[in-house]
Amino acid sequence: MSLARLLDRGYTMIWREGRLEDALRGLGDDFEWVVPNHPEGAVRYGAESVMEFFREWVEPFEDFELDWEIEDAGPEAALATIDMRGRGRESGVPTEMRFFQLWTFRDGRAVRMEMFNDIDAARRAAGLE
Repeated sequence: MSLARLLDRGYTMIWREGRLEDALRGLGDDFEWVVPNHPEGAVRYGAESVMEFFREWVEPFEDFELDWEIEDAGPEAALATIDMRGRGRESGVPTEMRFFQLWTFRDGRAVRMEMFNDIDAARRAAGLE
């Protein structure tokens, strides 16, 4: 199975099936979740920390929707383009954002995710440009 298909299955489990824990349980304690400039720190480690990030990320929204496209980026990486829509739970203000997640794998296992706001930077980091 390609890494893009593997990652697509994980996104489907999280965002379509509501199975966050099942999708992320296999992440090792050394897994790095990198979100530059995040107010609580740029890097989180391990499955529990990543699950906490997901819960914090979606909590302020209602009518939350997420769509994605994923492409393989060599034998040990995949790049996801994420389109997120939602409405502020308290404010009611609609929100849309696009971001990119570069996933790195070793021996078929995810070891790192780095988030980008700029497609060109994400593609360069993925070795696609």
